[in-house]
This record gives sequence, C-alpha cells and structure tokens, in this order.
Amino acid sequence: MKPRFEAADRAEWRSHWRIVLGVAIGMGTGVALYLLVSSLFVTRITEEFGWSRGDMSLAAGVAYIAGALSLAVIGRLLDRHGYRRIVLVCVPGLALVYLGAASIEGSFLIYTLLMVVAGVFGTGTGAISYTRPLIAAFDRQRGLALGVAASGISVTAMLVPPLLAVVIATYGWRAGFVAMAVITAGIGLPLALWFLRGAKNERHVDTEALALSELPEATEAERRAPSIPLRAAMRGAQFWLLAIALVAINIPGSGIMGQLAPLLSDQGLSDAAIGIALSVYAMGLMAGRLLTGFALDRLPVARVAAFMTGVPALGALILLLPEPHLAIALLAVALLGLQQGSELDLLAYFISRNFGFGHYSAIFGAIAAAGALATASGLVLFGQVHDFTGTYTIALIVGAIAFLVGAAAFFATGRVARPLPA
Repeated sequence: MKPRFEAADRAEWRSHWRIVLGVAIGMGTGVALYLLVSSLFVTRITEEFGWSRGDMSLAAGVAYIAGALSLAVIGRLLDRHGYRRIVLVCVPGLALVYLGAASIEGSFLIYTLLMVVAGVFGTGTGAISYTRPLIAAFDRQRGLALGVAASGISVTAMLVPPLLAVVIATYGWRAGFVAMAVITAGIGLPLALWFLRGAKNERHVDTEALALSELPEATEAERRAPSIPLRAAMRGAQFWLLAIALVAINIPGSGIMGQLAPLLSDQGLSDAAIGIALSVYAMGLMAGRLLTGFALDRLPVARVAAFMTGVPALGALILLLPEPHLAIALLAVALLGLQQGSELDLLAYFISRNFGFGHYSAIFGAIAAAGALATASGLVLFGQVHDFTGTYTIALIVGAIAFLVGAAAFFATGRVARPLPA
C-alpha cells in the first residue's frame, strides 16, 4: 500500500498532466457524448417521421452490437498503427455520420445504417484508443490518471446537454446533429491532439518477435514485464475471469440504468425527485472514477474491483423497497453510479498491469466486446422482464446476484497466476 504522494508521483503528474487533459477531452467528445445526449433527439425525430420509440431503440441496439463486434478489430489496428491514425479516421467518420443523420428524409433503413456506421467509427473514439497514450505515460499514478481522464465524460455530460437542448429547441434536431459534428471533430479532436502533442504515438512492433524492452513507448514497469499476446491471454484464467466479471456487472448495470426513471416512478417518486436521482447518478459516476483510480494506485486491484463491483448489489436490493424514502432511493442510485464509473478504470488498469503493453488494445477490445454485448442484452432484458411480470422485482433480484458474481470473479483474479507469454 502506498499511503501518500511521493516525489516521483508528483513528477509524473508534472510531466504528463497535458496527456490526462487531452485524453479527457477526447473521450468526453467521442461517441460517449452521443450516448449521453441521444435521448434529446428521440421525440423530435419520431414526431417528424412517425417512427415509434421502439424503432429508435431498435436502431440504437443494432448500433451498439455493431460497435461491440468492431472492438476486437479496432483493438488490433490500434496495437499495430497507434492511436493517432485511428482517431484521425474514426472521429471525422463519426462526425460525417452526424451530418448524414441531419440530412435524412424519413428512411428508417438509412437511419439504422447510419447508426451502425456510428457504432463502428464510434468505437475508435473511446477509451480503447485514448487510454493508450495515458498508459504509456503513467506508471506510478496510472489508476488516478485513468480516473481523472475518464471524468472528462462526466464533465461533458454536465456541460453539453443543456446547450444542445437549446440548439434543438431553437433550430431543430437537424441543427443538433450538426452541432454534434462540430463538437466532436471541430472542437474535441483538435483540442485533444493539441494537448496530446508529444505523447508517444505508440504502436505494436510485432512484440511476439521483439522484446518489449525494445519498445521505447513502454514504461519502465512494462519494460520489465512480459507482453502477453491475445491468444496467450485467452489461455489464462485471468482473461476469462475478467470477461465474466464484465458481463456479470454490465447486464444489471445497463438494465437498471436504462429503466431507472420508470422504475423510480413506479415506486412513487415524483418527476422532480427522479431528476434529482439522475443528477446523483451522474455525481456517482464521477466519484466512482476518481475513487477507483485513487485506490488502484494504493491497494490490490482485485480487492478494489471486488468492492466497487459488489456495492451496487446493495443498491439493487434497496430499490426493491416499496415506496422508499427519497434519501434511501438516492443512496441506491449513488451506489449504482459508483460501479458504473469505476468500470473503465478497472478494465484499463487491470489489462495494462497483467497483460503488458504490446497487445493492450487487442485484449481490451476482446473483453470490452463481451461487456458491450452484455450491456445491449441488459437494456433489452430488464424492459422485457417488466413487461412480462408487471414489476422490476425479479430483474432487481437477479441483478443483485449478478453484481455479486462479478465481484467474486474480480476477486478471484487476484488468486490465480498471471498468464505467461506464448
């Protein structure tokens, strides 16, 4: 355990704070931003074209699956070509999708195809790309750096939606998509790359044949550690425990949050109280990112992961209470937010520490793909369970159990041997 900042920790931040800021801007203005504001477009588009909300959710689900399936491919490309080439293709590609969406004339098929393309390009605008330069720069303070950078998503979640809502209300939803293109490619990308200038544009140099110690972009800790190829990683228990953990927590995590507003409404909370709950969730997200990052640099990663993954089980059980007091409901939502906020920190930190640097993105992509598919499943299953039973009781009970399964899988990663290079 490392209880306090040391001189080397402060030196690492002084040298690389710009990278953290650049990564925060990049992730905050990538596809994660659209996931946070997409609901602003739903009512306007359905009213103009006569589509149902079910149609819109179907298109979103297909796009999510497309993004999940592309994660492994994007990961391999990142390992081979570095993050700059990928974001310079994917960010403008995502912006072009926004402009295409602003130009549609009522074809649901075209809209769905655009969302699929957005899912593919959007994959390269998220954590799998932008965490690479940060991990290459930070060793001692990697956990906290990841937490601070991931908070960029929370900051944009607070700043952009009110401004975008004004644009849509004043000029229409098409102008909203144009604004998204400007924010993503016109503001976010240039700023991110400006702050990231000087960061090593790390790329894979056939580390199956070349020792990692010869890679100049790796940190000193990673020069001393083996780099594990994806196939070798998949032969080890740690890879599958991490995948099981991510699947287990993403099904209830996405399911509960996707149904949170109607769930709280069913329990008697007013619209104003639900709005407060959503704000508390956003604060929980940021707190989870920062607390997890701070803890990862000081405590065993498996224990941190198990704790942060286990606490939302209590939140799910609290939501089973009939007509809970507002303060109790807010506690449950905050616990769920803590877990959702910790996920990125845990995944990036665990992979970089246990599998090395040379194949980081390929392994990240493979595990994140399983988690993304679980997220899509959770979004559908929780709503379907409610439609079938008339309540969320069964979904919440199963969700609490799933969180505990995920916590157990994370804890078990600390009990098995690290994988060996092929």
